[in-house]
Amino acid sequence: MNQQGQLSVRGSVRRRLLLTLLGGVALVWLAAAAVTAWETRAEMQELLDAHLAQSAALLAAQIGDEIDEVELEHAETLHKYARNVAFQVWEDGDTLLLHSPDAPAARLSPTEEGFSDAVVNGRSWRVFSHWDDKREYLVQVGEATVARDHLENEVLEKLVQPLLVALPLLGLLVWFGVGSALRPIDRIGAALARRDPQYLAPLEGEVPKEIAPMVQRLNGLLQRVQSSLEGERRFTSDAAHELRTPLAALKTQLQVAQGAGDNGERDQAIAKAIAAGDRATRLVEQLLTLARLEHDAWQSQAETVDLHRLAAQALADAAPAAAGKNIRLSLEGESGQMITGHAGLLAILLRNLVDNALRYSPPQTEVLINVRPAAGEILLEVQDQGPGIPAAEREDALRRFRRLDGAEASGSGLGLSIVTRIVQLHKAQIELADGAEGHGLVVRIRFAQTSQSP
Repeated sequence: MNQQGQLSVRGSVRRRLLLTLLGGVALVWLAAAAVTAWETRAEMQELLDAHLAQSAALLAAQIGDEIDEVELEHAETLHKYARNVAFQVWEDGDTLLLHSPDAPAARLSPTEEGFSDAVVNGRSWRVFSHWDDKREYLVQVGEATVARDHLENEVLEKLVQPLLVALPLLGLLVWFGVGSALRPIDRIGAALARRDPQYLAPLEGEVPKEIAPMVQRLNGLLQRVQSSLEGERRFTSDAAHELRTPLAALKTQLQVAQGAGDNGERDQAIAKAIAAGDRATRLVEQLLTLARLEHDAWQSQAETVDLHRLAAQALADAAPAAAGKNIRLSLEGESGQMITGHAGLLAILLRNLVDNALRYSPPQTEVLINVRPAAGEILLEVQDQGPGIPAAEREDALRRFRRLDGAEASGSGLGLSIVTRIVQLHKAQIELADGAEGHGLVVRIRFAQTSQSP
Protein backbone atom coordinates (compact mmCIF):
# COMPACT_ATOMS: atom_id res chain seq x y z
CA MET A 1 0.00 0.00 0.00
CA ASN A 2 1.37 3.41 -0.90
CA GLN A 3 1.24 6.51 1.27
CA GLN A 4 -2.16 7.38 -0.17
CA GLY A 5 -3.65 4.05 0.89
CA GLN A 6 -6.27 2.78 -1.52
CA LEU A 7 -6.75 6.19 -3.17
CA SER A 8 -6.39 5.86 -6.94
CA VAL A 9 -5.71 9.05 -8.89
CA ARG A 10 -7.30 8.87 -12.33
CA GLY A 11 -7.24 11.76 -14.77
CA SER A 12 -7.64 15.44 -14.02
CA VAL A 13 -10.75 17.51 -13.49
CA ARG A 14 -9.05 20.41 -15.28
CA ARG A 15 -8.15 18.25 -18.27
CA ARG A 16 -11.59 16.66 -18.36
CA LEU A 17 -13.31 20.04 -18.30
CA LEU A 18 -11.02 21.44 -20.97
CA LEU A 19 -11.43 18.44 -23.25
CA THR A 20 -15.19 18.41 -22.74
CA LEU A 21 -15.66 22.14 -23.28
CA LEU A 22 -13.16 22.55 -26.13
CA GLY A 23 -14.26 19.33 -27.80
CA GLY A 24 -17.91 20.27 -27.44
CA VAL A 25 -17.32 23.77 -28.75
CA ALA A 26 -15.25 22.47 -31.67
CA LEU A 27 -17.91 19.91 -32.59
CA VAL A 28 -20.69 22.49 -32.37
CA TRP A 29 -18.71 24.98 -34.43
CA LEU A 30 -17.82 22.36 -37.04
CA ALA A 31 -21.44 21.29 -37.25
CA ALA A 32 -22.51 24.92 -37.52
CA ALA A 33 -19.89 25.55 -40.22
CA ALA A 34 -21.02 22.46 -42.16
CA VAL A 35 -24.67 23.49 -41.97
CA THR A 36 -23.75 27.07 -42.91
CA ALA A 37 -21.69 25.86 -45.85
CA TRP A 38 -24.46 23.59 -47.09
CA GLU A 39 -27.12 26.28 -46.75
CA THR A 40 -24.84 28.93 -48.30
CA ARG A 41 -24.07 26.69 -51.26
CA ALA A 42 -27.77 25.95 -51.75
CA GLU A 43 -28.72 29.61 -51.52
CA MET A 44 -26.00 30.65 -53.94
CA GLN A 45 -27.07 27.97 -56.41
CA GLU A 46 -30.62 29.29 -56.24
CA LEU A 47 -29.42 32.89 -56.60
CA LEU A 48 -27.22 32.14 -59.61
CA ASP A 49 -29.97 30.03 -61.19
CA ALA A 50 -32.35 32.94 -60.71
CA HIS A 51 -29.91 35.24 -62.53
CA LEU A 52 -29.71 32.78 -65.42
CA ALA A 53 -33.48 32.53 -65.65
CA GLN A 54 -33.91 36.30 -65.48
CA SER A 55 -31.28 36.90 -68.17
CA ALA A 56 -32.87 34.34 -70.47
CA ALA A 57 -36.32 35.87 -69.99
CA LEU A 58 -35.03 39.36 -70.78
CA LEU A 59 -33.29 38.16 -73.94
CA ALA A 60 -36.41 36.31 -75.10
CA ALA A 61 -38.51 39.44 -74.55
CA GLN A 62 -36.08 41.63 -76.57
CA ILE A 63 -35.79 39.39 -79.64
CA GLY A 64 -37.30 40.99 -82.78
CA ASP A 65 -36.74 41.64 -86.46
CA GLU A 66 -33.45 43.48 -85.80
CA ILE A 67 -31.75 40.47 -84.28
CA ASP A 68 -29.46 40.05 -87.27
CA GLU A 69 -28.09 43.54 -86.80
CA VAL A 70 -26.84 42.91 -83.23
CA GLU A 71 -23.04 42.93 -83.07
CA LEU A 72 -21.43 41.08 -80.13
CA GLU A 73 -18.05 40.13 -81.49
CA HIS A 74 -16.39 43.17 -79.97
CA ALA A 75 -18.50 43.41 -76.81
CA GLU A 76 -16.48 44.70 -73.85
CA THR A 77 -15.92 42.44 -70.88
CA LEU A 78 -17.07 44.41 -67.85
CA HIS A 79 -16.36 41.90 -65.04
CA LYS A 80 -13.95 39.11 -64.36
CA TYR A 81 -16.80 36.59 -64.18
CA ALA A 82 -18.27 37.74 -67.53
CA ARG A 83 -16.16 35.25 -69.55
CA ASN A 84 -17.78 32.44 -67.63
CA VAL A 85 -21.32 33.46 -68.65
CA ALA A 86 -22.58 32.81 -72.17
CA PHE A 87 -25.83 32.92 -74.07
CA GLN A 88 -27.17 31.64 -77.39
CA VAL A 89 -30.27 32.45 -79.47
CA TRP A 90 -31.43 29.62 -81.76
CA GLU A 91 -34.06 30.02 -84.45
CA ASP A 92 -36.47 27.11 -84.30
CA GLY A 93 -33.99 25.57 -81.88
CA ASP A 94 -31.54 24.49 -84.58
CA THR A 95 -30.12 27.63 -86.24
CA LEU A 96 -27.73 29.77 -84.18
CA LEU A 97 -28.59 33.41 -84.77
CA LEU A 98 -26.89 35.16 -81.90
CA HIS A 99 -24.39 34.26 -79.18
CA SER A 100 -22.01 35.87 -76.73
CA PRO A 101 -18.27 36.05 -77.60
CA ASP A 102 -17.34 33.18 -75.27
CA ALA A 103 -20.24 30.92 -76.14
CA PRO A 104 -19.48 27.69 -77.97
CA ALA A 105 -20.83 27.04 -81.43
CA ALA A 106 -22.79 24.02 -80.30
CA ARG A 107 -25.91 24.24 -78.18
CA LEU A 108 -25.20 24.70 -74.52
CA SER A 109 -27.79 22.09 -73.62
CA PRO A 110 -30.12 19.74 -75.46
CA THR A 111 -32.84 20.69 -72.98
CA GLU A 112 -35.33 23.15 -74.45
CA GLU A 113 -36.99 24.37 -71.28
CA GLY A 114 -35.76 24.95 -67.74
CA PHE A 115 -32.50 24.21 -65.98
CA SER A 116 -30.01 21.55 -66.97
CA ASP A 117 -26.36 20.62 -66.60
CA ALA A 118 -24.34 19.94 -69.70
CA VAL A 119 -20.79 19.45 -70.95
CA VAL A 120 -19.75 21.20 -74.17
CA ASN A 121 -16.27 20.78 -75.59
CA GLY A 122 -15.08 19.38 -72.23
CA ARG A 123 -16.44 22.32 -70.24
CA SER A 124 -19.29 21.97 -67.75
CA TRP A 125 -22.16 24.44 -67.87
CA ARG A 126 -25.24 25.24 -65.82
CA VAL A 127 -27.85 26.20 -68.43
CA PHE A 128 -31.31 27.72 -68.47
CA SER A 129 -33.33 27.28 -71.69
CA HIS A 130 -36.37 29.38 -72.60
CA TRP A 131 -38.54 29.97 -75.73
CA ASP A 132 -39.95 33.34 -76.67
CA ASP A 133 -43.70 33.93 -76.64
CA LYS A 134 -44.09 32.95 -80.31
CA ARG A 135 -41.90 29.91 -79.82
CA GLU A 136 -39.68 30.95 -82.73
CA TYR A 137 -36.46 31.51 -80.83
CA LEU A 138 -34.81 29.39 -78.18
CA VAL A 139 -32.70 31.33 -75.73
CA GLN A 140 -30.08 29.50 -73.64
CA VAL A 141 -28.05 31.22 -70.96
CA GLY A 142 -25.27 29.27 -69.29
CA GLU A 143 -22.64 29.71 -66.64
CA ALA A 144 -19.48 27.70 -66.36
CA THR A 145 -19.72 25.29 -63.43
CA VAL A 146 -16.10 25.92 -62.45
CA ALA A 147 -16.88 29.62 -62.03
CA ARG A 148 -19.88 28.89 -59.88
CA ASP A 149 -17.79 26.54 -57.71
CA HIS A 150 -15.02 29.12 -57.44
CA LEU A 151 -17.48 31.78 -56.36
CA GLU A 152 -19.06 29.48 -53.80
CA ASN A 153 -15.66 28.52 -52.40
CA GLU A 154 -14.65 32.15 -52.03
CA VAL A 155 -17.86 32.94 -50.14
CA LEU A 156 -17.44 29.90 -47.89
CA GLU A 157 -13.82 30.81 -47.26
CA LYS A 158 -14.89 34.26 -46.11
CA LEU A 159 -17.41 32.62 -43.77
CA VAL A 160 -14.98 30.07 -42.33
CA GLN A 161 -12.05 32.44 -41.74
CA PRO A 162 -13.71 34.19 -38.75
CA LEU A 163 -14.49 30.78 -37.27
CA LEU A 164 -10.87 29.68 -37.57
CA VAL A 165 -9.75 32.83 -35.75
CA ALA A 166 -12.52 32.80 -33.14
CA LEU A 167 -12.17 29.13 -32.15
CA PRO A 168 -8.59 29.45 -30.76
CA LEU A 169 -9.61 32.63 -28.95
CA LEU A 170 -12.58 30.84 -27.46
CA GLY A 171 -10.26 27.98 -26.49
CA LEU A 172 -8.03 30.42 -24.61
CA LEU A 173 -11.05 31.91 -22.85
CA VAL A 174 -12.19 28.41 -21.84
CA TRP A 175 -8.66 27.57 -20.63
CA PHE A 176 -8.42 30.66 -18.45
CA GLY A 177 -12.04 30.29 -17.31
CA VAL A 178 -11.53 26.68 -16.16
CA GLY A 179 -8.27 27.62 -14.46
CA SER A 180 -9.95 30.49 -12.65
CA ALA A 181 -12.89 28.31 -11.60
CA LEU A 182 -10.57 25.59 -10.21
CA ARG A 183 -8.23 28.01 -8.46
CA PRO A 184 -10.11 27.75 -5.11
CA ILE A 185 -9.60 23.97 -5.16
CA ASP A 186 -5.89 24.47 -5.84
CA ARG A 187 -5.78 27.00 -3.00
CA ILE A 188 -7.42 24.55 -0.58
CA GLY A 189 -5.04 21.78 -1.65
CA ALA A 190 -2.03 24.05 -1.18
CA ALA A 191 -3.30 25.16 2.23
CA LEU A 192 -3.69 21.54 3.34
CA ALA A 193 -0.24 20.64 1.98
CA ARG A 194 1.39 23.44 3.98
CA ARG A 195 -0.29 22.44 7.23
CA ASP A 196 1.49 20.80 10.10
CA PRO A 197 -0.10 17.41 10.96
CA GLN A 198 -0.96 18.75 14.39
CA TYR A 199 -2.73 21.84 13.03
CA LEU A 200 -6.37 20.84 12.56
CA ALA A 201 -8.11 24.23 12.59
CA PRO A 202 -10.99 24.58 10.08
CA LEU A 203 -10.28 25.94 6.60
CA GLU A 204 -11.27 29.56 6.16
CA GLY A 205 -11.87 31.93 3.24
CA GLU A 206 -14.32 32.25 0.38
CA VAL A 207 -15.12 29.17 -1.69
CA PRO A 208 -17.50 28.59 -4.62
CA LYS A 209 -20.96 27.32 -3.82
CA GLU A 210 -20.29 24.00 -5.57
CA ILE A 211 -17.42 22.99 -3.29
CA ALA A 212 -18.74 24.62 -0.12
CA PRO A 213 -20.38 21.33 1.09
CA MET A 214 -17.08 19.48 0.56
CA VAL A 215 -15.16 22.12 2.53
CA GLN A 216 -17.77 22.07 5.29
CA ARG A 217 -17.51 18.29 5.58
CA LEU A 218 -13.73 18.53 5.54
CA ASN A 219 -13.88 21.08 8.35
CA GLY A 220 -16.23 18.78 10.24
CA LEU A 221 -13.77 15.93 9.77
CA LEU A 222 -10.89 18.09 10.96
CA GLN A 223 -12.89 19.07 14.01
CA ARG A 224 -13.72 15.42 14.80
CA VAL A 225 -10.10 14.39 14.32
CA GLN A 226 -8.95 17.22 16.58
CA SER A 227 -11.49 16.24 19.20
CA SER A 228 -10.45 12.60 18.91
CA LEU A 229 -6.76 13.46 19.23
CA GLU A 230 -7.42 15.65 22.23
CA GLY A 231 -9.42 12.86 23.79
CA GLU A 232 -6.68 10.35 23.07
CA ARG A 233 -4.03 12.64 24.55
CA ARG A 234 -6.16 13.24 27.60
CA PHE A 235 -6.93 9.54 27.86
CA THR A 236 -3.25 8.58 27.54
CA SER A 237 -2.20 11.16 30.11
CA ASP A 238 -4.86 10.11 32.59
CA ALA A 239 -4.19 6.41 32.01
CA ALA A 240 -0.46 6.89 32.56
CA HIS A 241 -1.22 8.75 35.78
CA GLU A 242 -3.56 6.03 37.02
CA LEU A 243 -1.23 3.17 36.11
CA ARG A 244 1.65 4.86 37.89
CA THR A 245 0.02 4.37 41.32
CA PRO A 246 -0.61 0.57 41.26
CA LEU A 247 2.72 -0.09 39.54
CA ALA A 248 4.57 2.00 42.11
CA ALA A 249 2.73 0.20 44.90
CA LEU A 250 3.57 -3.16 43.31
CA LYS A 251 7.25 -2.25 43.11
CA THR A 252 7.27 -0.96 46.69
CA GLN A 253 5.67 -4.08 48.12
CA LEU A 254 8.02 -6.34 46.19
CA GLN A 255 10.96 -4.39 47.58
CA VAL A 256 9.50 -4.75 51.07
CA ALA A 257 9.08 -8.50 50.53
CA GLN A 258 12.62 -8.74 49.26
CA GLY A 259 14.01 -7.11 52.41
CA ALA A 260 11.57 -8.67 54.90
CA GLY A 261 13.13 -10.15 58.02
CA ASP A 262 10.46 -12.81 58.67
CA ASN A 263 7.91 -14.82 56.76
CA GLY A 264 4.92 -12.91 58.14
CA GLU A 265 6.17 -9.57 56.91
CA ARG A 266 7.13 -11.13 53.57
CA ASP A 267 3.71 -12.75 53.10
CA GLN A 268 1.95 -9.51 53.95
CA ALA A 269 4.06 -7.57 51.39
CA ILE A 270 3.45 -10.22 48.73
CA ALA A 271 -0.30 -10.07 49.38
CA LYS A 272 -0.26 -6.30 48.96
CA ALA A 273 1.84 -6.69 45.79
CA ILE A 274 -0.73 -9.14 44.39
CA ALA A 275 -3.53 -6.67 45.22
CA ALA A 276 -1.62 -3.90 43.41
CA GLY A 277 -1.11 -6.23 40.43
CA ASP A 278 -4.83 -7.07 40.40
CA ARG A 279 -5.66 -3.40 40.39
CA ALA A 280 -3.27 -2.75 37.48
CA THR A 281 -4.72 -5.73 35.59
CA ARG A 282 -8.27 -4.50 36.09
CA LEU A 283 -7.28 -1.00 34.98
CA VAL A 284 -5.68 -2.32 31.79
CA GLU A 285 -8.75 -4.43 31.02
CA GLN A 286 -10.99 -1.42 31.50
CA LEU A 287 -8.74 0.72 29.30
CA LEU A 288 -8.93 -1.88 26.54
CA THR A 289 -12.71 -2.02 26.89
CA LEU A 290 -12.99 1.74 26.71
CA ALA A 291 -10.70 1.88 23.66
CA ARG A 292 -12.88 -0.70 21.89
CA LEU A 293 -15.97 1.36 22.63
CA GLU A 294 -14.37 4.47 21.15
CA HIS A 295 -14.20 2.79 17.73
CA ASP A 296 -17.90 1.82 17.63
CA ALA A 297 -17.01 -1.72 16.57
CA TRP A 298 -20.16 -3.09 18.18
CA GLN A 299 -22.79 -1.68 15.82
CA SER A 300 -22.66 -4.53 13.28
CA GLN A 301 -23.42 -7.03 16.08
CA ALA A 302 -26.49 -5.34 17.59
CA GLU A 303 -29.39 -7.71 18.34
CA THR A 304 -32.48 -8.05 20.52
CA VAL A 305 -31.48 -9.06 24.06
CA ASP A 306 -33.29 -9.77 27.32
CA LEU A 307 -31.94 -7.21 29.79
CA HIS A 308 -33.39 -9.09 32.79
CA ARG A 309 -31.53 -12.26 31.80
CA LEU A 310 -28.25 -10.33 31.43
CA ALA A 311 -28.77 -8.79 34.88
CA ALA A 312 -29.25 -12.26 36.37
CA GLN A 313 -26.03 -13.46 34.75
CA ALA A 314 -24.13 -10.41 36.06
CA LEU A 315 -25.30 -11.14 39.62
CA ALA A 316 -24.31 -14.80 39.25
CA ASP A 317 -20.81 -13.79 38.13
CA ALA A 318 -20.49 -11.39 41.08
CA ALA A 319 -21.72 -13.90 43.68
CA PRO A 320 -18.24 -15.01 44.88
CA ALA A 321 -17.09 -11.42 45.44
CA ALA A 322 -20.37 -10.58 47.19
CA ALA A 323 -20.04 -13.63 49.46
CA GLY A 324 -16.52 -12.55 50.35
CA LYS A 325 -17.89 -9.25 51.67
CA ASN A 326 -21.09 -10.80 53.05
CA ILE A 327 -23.25 -8.67 50.73
CA ARG A 328 -26.67 -9.91 49.55
CA LEU A 329 -27.48 -9.73 45.83
CA SER A 330 -31.12 -9.31 44.70
CA LEU A 331 -32.90 -9.10 41.35
CA GLU A 332 -36.41 -7.75 40.83
CA GLY A 333 -38.61 -7.64 37.76
CA GLU A 334 -39.62 -10.23 35.20
CA SER A 335 -37.79 -11.75 32.27
CA GLY A 336 -38.66 -10.75 28.74
CA GLN A 337 -37.59 -7.09 29.02
CA MET A 338 -36.25 -6.82 25.46
CA ILE A 339 -34.03 -4.05 24.12
CA THR A 340 -31.87 -3.68 20.99
CA GLY A 341 -28.16 -3.61 21.67
CA HIS A 342 -24.91 -5.49 21.94
CA ALA A 343 -25.14 -8.30 24.49
CA GLY A 344 -21.42 -8.19 25.26
CA LEU A 345 -21.36 -4.44 25.92
CA LEU A 346 -24.52 -4.62 28.02
CA ALA A 347 -22.91 -7.39 30.06
CA ILE A 348 -19.89 -5.12 30.60
CA LEU A 349 -22.25 -2.32 31.67
CA LEU A 350 -23.98 -4.54 34.24
CA ARG A 351 -20.69 -6.01 35.47
CA ASN A 352 -19.22 -2.53 36.05
CA LEU A 353 -22.36 -1.33 37.86
CA VAL A 354 -22.44 -4.41 40.12
CA ASP A 355 -18.68 -4.22 40.69
CA ASN A 356 -18.90 -0.55 41.72
CA ALA A 357 -21.83 -1.29 43.99
CA LEU A 358 -19.93 -4.12 45.69
CA ARG A 359 -16.76 -2.05 45.91
CA TYR A 360 -18.42 0.80 47.81
CA SER A 361 -20.97 -1.19 49.84
CA PRO A 362 -20.15 -2.10 53.45
CA PRO A 363 -20.61 -5.70 54.69
CA GLN A 364 -24.07 -6.92 55.75
CA THR A 365 -25.79 -4.75 53.10
CA GLU A 366 -27.65 -5.43 49.87
CA VAL A 367 -27.06 -4.69 46.17
CA LEU A 368 -30.35 -4.65 44.23
CA ILE A 369 -30.97 -4.74 40.48
CA ASN A 370 -34.43 -3.90 39.22
CA VAL A 371 -35.44 -4.33 35.55
CA ARG A 372 -38.97 -3.23 34.67
CA PRO A 373 -40.98 -1.53 31.92
CA ALA A 374 -41.88 2.13 32.43
CA ALA A 375 -43.81 4.34 29.97
CA GLY A 376 -42.66 2.58 26.82
CA GLU A 377 -39.09 2.18 28.10
CA ILE A 378 -37.11 -0.46 29.94
CA LEU A 379 -35.81 0.88 33.26
CA LEU A 380 -32.62 -0.58 34.74
CA GLU A 381 -31.79 0.36 38.34
CA VAL A 382 -28.74 -0.74 40.33
CA GLN A 383 -28.94 0.28 43.98
CA ASP A 384 -26.38 -0.10 46.78
CA GLN A 385 -26.18 0.98 50.41
CA GLY A 386 -22.74 2.57 50.25
CA PRO A 387 -21.78 6.19 50.93
CA GLY A 388 -23.49 7.44 47.77
CA ILE A 389 -22.37 10.41 45.68
CA PRO A 390 -23.23 14.02 46.58
CA ALA A 391 -25.46 15.68 44.00
CA ALA A 392 -22.78 18.25 43.15
CA GLU A 393 -20.29 15.50 42.24
CA ARG A 394 -22.53 13.15 40.25
CA GLU A 395 -21.84 14.66 36.83
CA ASP A 396 -18.12 14.57 37.46
CA ALA A 397 -18.36 10.94 38.64
CA LEU A 398 -19.42 9.86 35.13
CA ARG A 399 -16.14 11.09 33.62
CA ARG A 400 -12.96 9.09 33.13
CA PHE A 401 -10.59 8.53 36.04
CA ARG A 402 -12.82 10.23 38.59
CA ARG A 403 -13.18 8.74 42.06
CA LEU A 404 -15.03 9.99 45.09
CA ASP A 405 -13.03 12.23 47.36
CA GLY A 406 -12.12 10.32 50.46
CA ALA A 407 -13.39 6.99 49.11
CA GLU A 408 -11.67 4.10 50.78
CA ALA A 409 -12.33 1.54 48.06
CA SER A 410 -9.65 1.15 45.42
CA GLY A 411 -10.52 1.64 41.78
CA SER A 412 -9.43 3.23 38.55
CA GLY A 413 -12.32 5.64 38.10
CA LEU A 414 -13.19 4.03 34.77
CA GLY A 415 -16.24 1.96 35.76
CA LEU A 416 -18.92 4.62 35.47
CA SER A 417 -17.23 6.25 32.45
CA ILE A 418 -17.43 2.92 30.60
CA VAL A 419 -21.06 2.60 31.66
CA THR A 420 -21.74 6.13 30.38
CA ARG A 421 -20.13 5.37 27.02
CA ILE A 422 -22.15 2.18 26.56
CA VAL A 423 -25.30 4.11 27.48
CA GLN A 424 -24.48 6.72 24.82
CA LEU A 425 -23.87 4.07 22.18
CA HIS A 426 -27.29 2.58 22.89
CA LYS A 427 -28.94 6.03 22.80
CA ALA A 428 -30.17 5.57 26.37
CA GLN A 429 -30.20 7.98 29.34
CA ILE A 430 -28.36 7.61 32.63
CA GLU A 431 -28.87 9.40 35.91
CA LEU A 432 -27.53 9.06 39.46
CA ALA A 433 -29.83 9.43 42.43
CA ASP A 434 -29.99 8.81 46.16
CA GLY A 435 -30.90 5.32 47.33
CA ALA A 436 -33.83 4.34 49.54
CA GLU A 437 -34.29 6.68 52.52
CA GLY A 438 -31.37 8.78 51.26
CA HIS A 439 -28.81 6.00 51.77
CA GLY A 440 -26.56 4.62 49.07
CA LEU A 441 -26.64 5.31 45.33
CA VAL A 442 -29.06 4.38 42.55
CA VAL A 443 -27.80 4.24 38.96
CA ARG A 444 -30.88 4.52 36.73
CA ILE A 445 -30.70 3.85 32.98
CA ARG A 446 -33.60 4.16 30.54
CA PHE A 447 -33.50 2.05 27.36
CA ALA A 448 -35.88 2.13 24.41
CA GLN A 449 -38.14 -0.91 24.53
CA THR A 450 -38.04 -3.35 21.62
CA SER A 451 -41.39 -4.71 20.38
CA GLN A 452 -41.64 -8.47 20.79
CA SER A 453 -42.81 -10.68 17.95
CA PRO A 454 -46.18 -12.36 18.59
